[in-house]
This record gives sequence, structure tokens and C-alpha cells, in this order.
Amino acid sequence: MKIISKILGFFAGIAVSFGKIFNKDDVSANPAGRGTGNEARPRKRLVDGVDADRFTKLCAILVIGFVSVLGALLIAASLRSGSHQIPVEEPEQESKPSGTFTMTFGGNVMPTQDMLDSAFVDNQYNFRNGMSELAEVLTGDLTVVGLCGQVNAYGDNQQLGGLDAGKNYPTALATSLSELGVNYIFGANQHALANGYEGMCSTISSLHARSLGVIGMTDGEPDKLNTRIVKVNGVNVGLAGFNCIEGGDYAKLTAEQKGHIANVPKDALAERAVTDIAKLKKNGAEFIAVCINWGGLGSFVVTDFMKETAKKIAESGADVIVGYGPCMTLGTEIISYKNGDAEKECFVFYSLGCIYGNNVYPGMPNIMNLKGVLTDAQRKALENEKKLIAKSKITMPRSMTVTLSVSRGSDGTVSVTQGSYNPIFLIRNSGQGEENAHMKYMSVPCAKYVSAEERPALFTDDKQWEACQAAFKAISAIAENTNGRLVLNDLGSSGEETDVSDGKI
Repeated sequence: MKIISKILGFFAGIAVSFGKIFNKDDVSANPAGRGTGNEARPRKRLVDGVDADRFTKLCAILVIGFVSVLGALLIAASLRSGSHQIPVEEPEQESKPSGTFTMTFGGNVMPTQDMLDSAFVDNQYNFRNGMSELAEVLTGDLTVVGLCGQVNAYGDNQQLGGLDAGKNYPTALATSLSELGVNYIFGANQHALANGYEGMCSTISSLHARSLGVIGMTDGEPDKLNTRIVKVNGVNVGLAGFNCIEGGDYAKLTAEQKGHIANVPKDALAERAVTDIAKLKKNGAEFIAVCINWGGLGSFVVTDFMKETAKKIAESGADVIVGYGPCMTLGTEIISYKNGDAEKECFVFYSLGCIYGNNVYPGMPNIMNLKGVLTDAQRKALENEKKLIAKSKITMPRSMTVTLSVSRGSDGTVSVTQGSYNPIFLIRNSGQGEENAHMKYMSVPCAKYVSAEERPALFTDDKQWEACQAAFKAISAIAENTNGRLVLNDLGSSGEETDVSDGKI
């Protein structure tokens, strides 16, 4: 308002000056106002017959009108660029034909304390040894992985801890993910506020500083979660993410938990997703990916709720749905439906597991929050985990990544042309890097090693290698019901045919 007042005052001054110039009774020509017989000649007027008062008022009206229009334009521009609009971003990418790109999804990243200890070398954290081979499978022009926990929650890499000891990871983890080619972190889960709201804000800042965007959480205004549109090689890709929780648990959430994380009651998940997909479409999204944290550590099967919800979300316009939460791979499905006369399909991955995390170890009950009196479901889940641990401590650390090739058709629509998957296995005590005495952890693409004639040097014993082969078979079996729409990325393996017919989930 002060600026506007100054502008008005400036133009009003000019108007008064013009009024004086056009004044019929120019007092400056005869300052005494008396007839002396020797009066000075009147100044030559620019325009004769113009009334000064009327001209001044006209100038003031014109100035006010001009300032009002200018202000309206500025306000409109501000609204268009405000947080109510879905932002459009353009990540760096290699040159490809316009309308063609690849999109990769990886499971959760959730290192435990022993994994952090193993990565601590020469007084600093270095995850390159444990995660370097993931670079071969996180290859999309747009790549998304999940994160369970926070990054540098207290600043200066203080009070760090793994998933079982604080859920506060060092910034080196974010740096490694960025170096691996990850573009976005899906963080909507129960661990997003593990060290409070400020910890989440610090996490987002740490991720942004390493060119990592976030999905499903925000440090901005409440209820303005960063659902967004990303422009990839000429295609507007819509991203959305949700954390699905039981209705009773949702009612107990704080304002921060509701406003800064995309927490959604289970019975409202489909409706919320449909609403956000409509918003993305309205803002120009041509290809839509939805990430959902559902199930949990004790989830071993795809539930009817997951299937029914996925169907509703798919039919509202999602092109891919990716599940997080369960620390193991679950089923894959392609949902086909009609949109008018057009045939549409949606790729659904109910859970990609955990691409970097030691999810089977004696401390599991602490992570599952299994304290005090257990529910029947918790007790059953814990017993299942104990049986798996007793059977073999290396059967569970498996996950997968998926890469979708996307293209714009001759009719202008954008869709998946082909999908590929990569089974991932976590080698424990791999013997790689002997700078410290802790057990080593290394995530590797199974396809590189399962067909080798002899045990690869990465595996310290036959049992590890056999577990990798078992994981490969189990995960490959998931893709069997996609009618060839999802194929194995062999990553340059020996090419020998591998039998996956007996794979079990």
C-alpha cells in the first residue's frame, strides 16, 4: 500500500504541474495581481481553454485506473505461481525421441544400525560399496525409491541411527542415492516423523540439497502436499503418494502428521487417490504414477483390499501403481479396462520389497513395535518371521526394481510399451571391503550371478549364492501372469535359460 500511495502521489504531482501549465489565470505572470500599466505579457499556454481542476481530476482518475490494473495483473500472476498449483519440474535426462522415456521404481531404503556400522569407514559413512551395483538397475529417466526414516534430522550428522536405533540416517545415504540416479524419494510412511516435524523438514532439505525431490510429504503449508507434475522428454508425468492407515489410527494423528504427510484412512484411500488423479489430469498430466505405503512388515500376501483399491485407482486414470510397506516382494498385475472406446491398462506392483535394508534379524520385534500385549495379527506375523529366521537367515533379504518404457502413440496418448524387472538380493557378510570388522551388506541384481557356472566371488559361501538363486526364482514367478508385458532384464548375464517354474512367494 505504501508503494501504491507513493506512485499515486508522484502522478498526482505531475497532474498538478500540468494543471498549472494550463491555468487560464497564470498568477506567475503577474505576481502582484495588480494592474500597473506595465504588466508582463502572459505566458504562452500549450492549450487554451483547459480548466485546471478538471484536468487534474482526470489525470488522477487515469493514474488510479492504471495502478489498479497493474495491481490486478500482479495478483493474478502471484496466484498462478502459488502453492495451489501443481509444480512442473524437468529433471536432467539423456536425449531421446520426444514423448519417449523410461521410469524406474525401486523398493524401500531402510538400513539398520549394523548396516550403518558396516558403512562407516575411515571416520565417515560410505554406502558406495553396499549400493554400487544398484546403479545398473536404477536407470530410468525418472527414478523413484522409497525411504523409511529420516536423513540428518538433527543437523551436522548428529544422533545418527539405523531403522532399529533412531531411524536417522547420515547425509551420505542421500548422496549415494542421488549418485545412483534416483530423482524422487517416496517418504509417506510411519517413519517420516520418526524424529519429529523438524527432523522431517531437515530430511527434506537434505534431500533437496542433493537434487532429490520428495513425494507424499512436505515441509510447506499443511494439506498442500507436494503432489506434482514432472516434465520428462516432453511428457507431463503426474506423481502422487499416500500412506494408508487404519481409520482408528488416523483419528489419533496430530495435525502435523495429517498436514505434512499424505496419511489417508484405509476406507478413504481410493476416493483420495481418485481425487488427486483428477487434479493431476486437470493440470495437464499425461502419465500418472501412484505410490502407496500399505500392508506392513508382517504382510505376506496381496489382500482383497489391495486388489479392490488398485482397480478403482487404475480405472480413474493411473498408469502405474507401486506398493511399499511389506519388506518382501508381493504380486504383480496388469489391470485392463475401457476408457470410452479406448483400451487402457495399469501396471500394479503390490510391493517391491526393500532394496537396501536388513529386514531379517533378531531385533525385528523392535522395528515392528511389538511391545506389550500383542494382537493376534502381530503375534502371527512375529511367529512367521521367527520361523523364517530359524529356517535360514538369508532367505528374506530380497526385492525388485521395475523399469517401464513409456511412449506417446500416434493418437497422442501416453502409455507403457514394455516393462522389465530386476530381482535384487542383499548379500550379508559378503567379505567386500575389509576396512572394518562389521558384517558387510551388498545389494546386487540377481540376474548377473544366478547362471554362473561357479560361485561368484561376491558370495562367501554356497549358501549365500543358493539363497540368491532362490530369490531370483521367487521374484521371477511374480511376473508370470503379465502375459509377456513384464520381462526380465538379464543385465548381460550368461544367457542360459533359468527355470523359474517352482518359484514361491
